[in-house]
Amino acid sequence: MSFRTIAVHVGADRRCAVRIDLAARLAVQQGAHLVGIAPTGLPDVIVAMNSAAPDGVEFIALSVAHLRSQAKAAIVDYEARCRSHALPECASRLVVDEPIDGMVRHGRCTDLVVVSQTDIGAPVEGVAADFPQQVLLHAGPPLLLVPRTGAFPTLGRRIVVAWKDTREAARAMRDALPLLERAEKVWLVAVGDVPALPGETEGYEAAAAWLRSHGLVFQAHREVAMASVGEQLLARSAQLGADLIVSGGYGHSRLREWVLGGVTRHLLQHAAVPVLLSH
Repeated sequence: MSFRTIAVHVGADRRCAVRIDLAARLAVQQGAHLVGIAPTGLPDVIVAMNSAAPDGVEFIALSVAHLRSQAKAAIVDYEARCRSHALPECASRLVVDEPIDGMVRHGRCTDLVVVSQTDIGAPVEGVAADFPQQVLLHAGPPLLLVPRTGAFPTLGRRIVVAWKDTREAARAMRDALPLLERAEKVWLVAVGDVPALPGETEGYEAAAAWLRSHGLVFQAHREVAMASVGEQLLARSAQLGADLIVSGGYGHSRLREWVLGGVTRHLLQHAAVPVLLSH
């Protein structure tokens, strides 16, 4: 089993090169078709047409041209990096749209979407702070989150699967199977209360049985939550030397707004290794 199509966000942010290189290496490993999606972003029409900007129409035209030029430059770099990795199959798409909408729409029919963690210290004009969250919630495929700092020479050799007896965790485990099958070391880690809540043990044992049914060798860990679950999960992953965390992306609807669970928020904000999230 493998990922057949991988989409990667191509943009003007300072982590774009790291993100592309990681996605390209993964595509080579999986024999996948890599698609670089470069949303241009849209000019702020309301500001441009304000009475304080008499040349608003001309400003909009210049802004559109600038955004397209910036996206084209990012695609040129993406294509050069693809060639350096000798990727047999890669493509690029310049998308005239907001980054969130562009990634959601063009990433929907892929097996994996690769984006970077939000870098509050170096925000990118036109890219919302909740960009990874929105792509996770609305695109559909699993999301591979690349941290805002650090280099990642390996991906998926040592994997921590964060288990919780939920649909999202089970889906993340299934979505990660192409990586789990190639891993050198896998840990199934559950952080929760002791004694276990009713049904929690059964779910954990079912997850372990599912991994065994696919011929995977792994170590199982059940731990008492001593701090926030997100903090403890990241600490345990660092201690084990994991280069990938697999987790469900939890959230609930509050009227029309999606509110992420605490563990998902913590991973999105603080993970120091790549994280595969499924919603």
